[in-house]
Amino acid sequence: MRYHGWVTQLPGGLGTAVCRRIGRAAAAVALALLLAPAAAAAAGPSCHCFRDRAFDPANPEKSDEYLLATASNTLLAAAYGMPKRAIVQARMSGTSGEDLWIAAFAAHRRGGDAGSLMQARSAAVSWREVFRQGTGPIEPLGPRFIAALATGADDTALARVAASETLSERLGTPWKQLDDLAAAGATLQQMVIASLIGAWSSRAAPEVYAEVVAGKTGWSRLLAALGKVPAQMEVEVPRALRPAGR
Repeated sequence: MRYHGWVTQLPGGLGTAVCRRIGRAAAAVALALLLAPAAAAAAGPSCHCFRDRAFDPANPEKSDEYLLATASNTLLAAAYGMPKRAIVQARMSGTSGEDLWIAAFAAHRRGGDAGSLMQARSAAVSWREVFRQGTGPIEPLGPRFIAALATGADDTALARVAASETLSERLGTPWKQLDDLAAAGATLQQMVIASLIGAWSSRAAPEVYAEVVAGKTGWSRLLAALGKVPAQMEVEVPRALRPAGR
């Protein structure tokens, strides 16, 4: 992250908090500038934070981390009409994937814009606080998201719900499978890629996840077996989605 040295030297973890707020503010600006022409925008560049972005049969696990990130980012872009470059720029400026998922999901469900929500998040201690401040109606967010808010879910848990709602609505992943993935401890990125592989291979997503975490295979190996290399994610993920129902 590109912050001035004095920020990271602040005491008591304050530097980290300031960095996060700067990242979210930068993301809000990027989203406000880039979301408007989203329908006409190209998919955009892949994240340059990853050195190994191509499948290597001799060392297939090298591209796993990149696949986890690009599958999640590509789904987010395709499902919510966001330019991929806006997502990548926000991530490279320090914004978490969880922030972007919550902002895009909530904006879509409520008919607002993600940039405004990111701006509100930059001034709040958590997403739960953002929604408590009355930034818009919560009913359109759906009963699962509302229940998570009511039980005090943190940002990570709220983002997992947002991603699960998207996977259910747009990919057709059964809720039982999504709940099983969450119960098994799958991260948001793991839920996304397991659901995609499950859809492409006609397998249950939790079965795919269990096979990987048990060390029997890897994400890159599974995708290569399906004939889907990392470079194809930009095309294959949008093709897998159902038309938006909202």
